[in-house]
Amino acid sequence: MTKVGEVYSCDVCGNLVEVKEAGAGQLVCCGKPMVPAKKG
Repeated sequence: MTKVGEVYSCDVCGNLVEVKEAGAGQLVCCGKPMVPAKKG
């Protein structure tokens, strides 16, 4: 489950997504699950 303020990235295309409203489910981009973005 995501949390408000978290940032996720797509390892395929590099899209970044910031969670504005949390919900159940999984973030998907380019047909693959998105992963938490690395800080820094």
